[in-house]
Amino acid sequence: MTADFASSPKLAWCAALLLSSVLVAGCSSEGDTPILEFREVHALSMPPEGPKIPAPRGATFGPDGELYVLDDAGRVLVFDSQGKLIRKWFMPEYSVGKPEGVWRFLDGRIAVADTHYHRVVLFDAEGNVLNMHGEHGTGPGQFEYPVAITQDPHGNYYVCEYGGGDRIQKFDVDGNWLLEFGGFGINDGEFQRPSGIVWREGFVYVADAINNRVQVFRDSGEFVRIAGAPDKRPSVQYPYDLAQDVSGNLWVVEYGGNRVTKMTPDGQTLGVFGSSGGGSGQFSTPWGIAVAADGRVIVCDTGNRRLVELTP
Repeated sequence: MTADFASSPKLAWCAALLLSSVLVAGCSSEGDTPILEFREVHALSMPPEGPKIPAPRGATFGPDGELYVLDDAGRVLVFDSQGKLIRKWFMPEYSVGKPEGVWRFLDGRIAVADTHYHRVVLFDAEGNVLNMHGEHGTGPGQFEYPVAITQDPHGNYYVCEYGGGDRIQKFDVDGNWLLEFGGFGINDGEFQRPSGIVWREGFVYVADAINNRVQVFRDSGEFVRIAGAPDKRPSVQYPYDLAQDVSGNLWVVEYGGNRVTKMTPDGQTLGVFGSSGGGSGQFSTPWGIAVAADGRVIVCDTGNRRLVELTP
């Protein structure tokens, strides 16, 4: 059974979780932080797998509006621009653990950070495995728990990993290792669980989850800054994923804060949305985030086993 992201009365979920054609605002504990407002908030139930309703973990949009979602059943789900599930496939292996990061490459390949198998798996658009690379280790091209992927306009791609090395590795379009940066720690340029990554205009933005910050690097690997002015950095609680909109603003999903934060590229907070819970405008340990070209935001509301669409 499938359901649409669009405002359709046929959505297969509890009606209490659907707010249509109304102005909705989230909740924030910071009185001086603006609250993001959305015209619509939709909660979408995940397609079942047998008797289980899986939980989403990662998401990304393609340029045609297709949405790719990873879940904890080991599936890759593909929804069209209207929110209809059009195909799905399973990871080659998933008994040890499920993947966390997905990205659609410029050439149409689908790249998945196969976290617990310490590799990157590349699929064609229909879900056929094209190739995979990586093995458990800390050397160039090896991985310890890769969790997120992004690509730059030149085809190079960047992989976040945690587990002791806590670094970013950069590869060319063919998967050849180019460089790495980061390392485990709390100092500038170091990470404790880098969990989300965005490339923008020669800079790489990384969600440094346990250190509760977003760090900025040149795409050649040099540390630049922590996002935000030193005296007014964004207050983010366990930031778990990043996305950017067409204006270049960053969207941060906060696993620990159960909310979404929108900020400028230099780290100025534009607003927050969400609070803890299972109702509308609430999240439970949200894991991933994606932003469509038309401005719609998809949140992997993992603890509530649903996707949430925020329409500005």
